[in-house]
Amino acid sequence: MKKSIKVYTNDPKNEKIALQLSGTVKKFVTIKPSKVFLKGNVGESISQTVTITPGEGEVFKIVQVNALKGGDYKQSIKEIEIDGKKAYELTVENTRETEGRYFDKIFMITDRMDQQPISLIVSGYLTKPQDPVSEEKDAVAVPENKPETAGE
Repeated sequence: MKKSIKVYTNDPKNEKIALQLSGTVKKFVTIKPSKVFLKGNVGESISQTVTITPGEGEVFKIVQVNALKGGDYKQSIKEIEIDGKKAYELTVENTRETEGRYFDKIFMITDRMDQQPISLIVSGYLTKPQDPVSEEKDAVAVPENKPETAGE
């Protein structure tokens, strides 16, 4: 990353100084997928699993998982291993029983005091199940063909 800033001073010889800052930004965590979207019909089992992997050289333990509002879904987390490294699987499952949309956020607190909680957006969209169309409505009446006889 590279950034430029201007510093204004009270020094008459150097009233304005341009500084260039550069550095490497290390990724603390990778979350795949980056958001949870639970879409389906009311009454269906709807869930999504998210993988949380520490960044290169980063080590942490998720010690707590909280929802901002909660109520429309439940979440569970388990520790897994990916390529010999500790990671986590967060499963989010819809519990809402009425149609409509909802939005929320999950916060995962780690044992790293130097990092903010990991956040994950959760949204849901539930629709009313479609009524099955009866076969009778789809049936089309076909007139019966009588074989023609010669000479009639």
